[in-house]
Amino acid sequence: METLLCLAVTLAAARPTLAQAIQDSRCYLMNGGAVESFFISEDTPVGSIIGTLSVNGDPGDEGDISLRVQERKPAVALVPGSKNVTLTRALDREEKTGPSSVYVNVRCDRRHTTDPSFVIPVSVRVWDVNDNAPSWSGAPYRARVSELAAVGTRLLTARAHDPDQPGPHATVRYSVLPGPAAEYVGFPSELDGALVVRKPLDYETATNLTVTLRAQDGGSPPRHNDTTLTIVVMDADDQNPTFTHDHYSAVIPEDAREGTILETFPGPVAAHDQDRGINAPVTYSVRASPSPADNNTALVRLHKDSGELSVTGDLLRASLPTTIVIQATQVDNPDRYALATLSVSRAGSGSVSFPRRLYSVSVREDSAPGSVLLSLEARGQGPLQYFVSDRSFLQQFAISEAGELLLRRALDRLVRHYDYQVMVTDGRTNDTAHINISVEAVNEWEPRFKHAQYSFVVERPTGEGRVRVGRLHVHDGDPEDRVSVKVAGPDAAAVTVDDAGDVFVSAPALRNMRSDTLHLVATAVDSGTPPRQSSVPLSVRVSPPAPTSPPGAASLLSSVGTSVCVSVSSLVLLAVLLLFLHRLRKKRQVKDKSSSSTLPEKTAPVSTSVSSVGTEGGPAVPGGPSGPGGSLQSVSAGASSILAASTTSLELHDKQTQPAGVPGLLSDHLAGGAGSAGRSGVAWPSATIPARVKQLSWEADETRPHTDGNMNLTVYF
Repeated sequence: METLLCLAVTLAAARPTLAQAIQDSRCYLMNGGAVESFFISEDTPVGSIIGTLSVNGDPGDEGDISLRVQERKPAVALVPGSKNVTLTRALDREEKTGPSSVYVNVRCDRRHTTDPSFVIPVSVRVWDVNDNAPSWSGAPYRARVSELAAVGTRLLTARAHDPDQPGPHATVRYSVLPGPAAEYVGFPSELDGALVVRKPLDYETATNLTVTLRAQDGGSPPRHNDTTLTIVVMDADDQNPTFTHDHYSAVIPEDAREGTILETFPGPVAAHDQDRGINAPVTYSVRASPSPADNNTALVRLHKDSGELSVTGDLLRASLPTTIVIQATQVDNPDRYALATLSVSRAGSGSVSFPRRLYSVSVREDSAPGSVLLSLEARGQGPLQYFVSDRSFLQQFAISEAGELLLRRALDRLVRHYDYQVMVTDGRTNDTAHINISVEAVNEWEPRFKHAQYSFVVERPTGEGRVRVGRLHVHDGDPEDRVSVKVAGPDAAAVTVDDAGDVFVSAPALRNMRSDTLHLVATAVDSGTPPRQSSVPLSVRVSPPAPTSPPGAASLLSSVGTSVCVSVSSLVLLAVLLLFLHRLRKKRQVKDKSSSSTLPEKTAPVSTSVSSVGTEGGPAVPGGPSGPGGSLQSVSAGASSILAASTTSLELHDKQTQPAGVPGLLSDHLAGGAGSAGRSGVAWPSATIPARVKQLSWEADETRPHTDGNMNLTVYF
């Protein structure tokens, strides 16, 4: 009983400690796991936080746990006082610049206890990114292939490898980039590096071909790598030999004997292999006729290596002319050969021949179709036939039965030269010659000036040399022509025009001119055949230099002008003020006299004259009241209307106040007819007021009694 009681007491005492141990979850992972795992990209920068440990507890300075990495120089580390895991070294999925994965142990200690430490395994795995481009194996590539290789022939297999993780980033696709030779080769499958021939090759066209190959992965964005493939085309024996001429002719001299060397036309017998890479030697022979009766192999002796021809006895006894077929055969391949004909005749035997070996003719480019260009003048009996070496000849020219070279179509003005070989035959013999046709450009356009005439103005020079006065603009529609400009006239010797059209005149000639203008004619001449020209009038006027005033005179004129302006302005203001006062006084007098029944005597008519000024009763003035015309007289009490009235008519046909036939100058709305008092005053049209007033003054009329007490205004202009 005591034992049981003791056990119960012991269990009761241990129960709080066990509960406390179970409640202390520090250093345990929050998710209940045993390992902490992180996944990062391989291009994550060093120093980045790659994750946070989900461990219970606070690792801060005042926290209840502490964390540390057990490994030395690990690829990851813990930020002090936190649960953040940082990257200390670069990671690489391909393990070129760093590890592809990281495993470390993080030790967690509970502070303020004697509990043992906890070890938390931490795993860091790396995701692949497309950080590598495919790399070629064995590049650049070079292949040798015969020109006879059929389309589809395999050239080689090019391979490229992408070190990225297997998948889209490491999948390589092959292609041939566009280029001059890209059409000759290609990849049947973009996923396979096998290269095949896509187009027939030709050694005579191109001996070396270079193409650019590209290997590209499937990443986003994709990465690629380029290299080159050089194809060396090997020549194959696919061409027959060829003679330098298709037809040869020879004439046996009159003194020929057996063994005499024959001279052949248009040149020595020669042939060569058209396979330039092989260039096999050839042998010459006389081809036997299919008919034994016509066998002429023994007529001439043909040297098998040089192609030299010599006379045989059979040829001297044979009936001539005759035609022999000669053959050139490759020494390494009898199946490759060429044939040519040889016509042999005796001198004076009537065989067909050209009198010349070269015919040259020059033709205008505007020659009309159907024109006869030249005559070949071949000699022979019977009807003759002509053959030309190039089919294109018939597109432009033709040869008649009489041997005339005719123009079939208009000439192409971009082609300046034609060269053909022509053969003539009578059916038994033949001969050859060359035709050279040169096309002459025709001067179709004349030079044209931009303007119908040119006139330049220049100041009279003071120095020496030449003075540029302007430019003549001239153009010729024939692009091949050069244009030069010359001038003609009395003073043309002093004028020059350069290639650009700039006109220069001698400075001394400008100073010594008899008049102020040079009258010339400019003529533009082109270099065409025949030359064409056009002319325009040209004048050069010399203006005198602008006058200059001494500085002292200019300042004096400026000061005098300023003083005059100030004086005139003051007088005008004074006159306006006096007129205003005079008008007020007049209005007051008119008001006082309005009750009276008698009106004051009408004032004398007023007339204006720019040439003279006078007053009534004064000395006689030409054009005054005593003359046929009027003069500017004293204005009556209405003189202020000079500034108030405005009219454009100053003519007054008043027979009582003006002599017959002489119109008055008084405004018709200011002066009435006979027996009318009229309005007092003068209206001066605003458009006729002079720009400058010479004198304004008030004067009392001493000769005329002032019955109305008004002053008279005399105006001087």
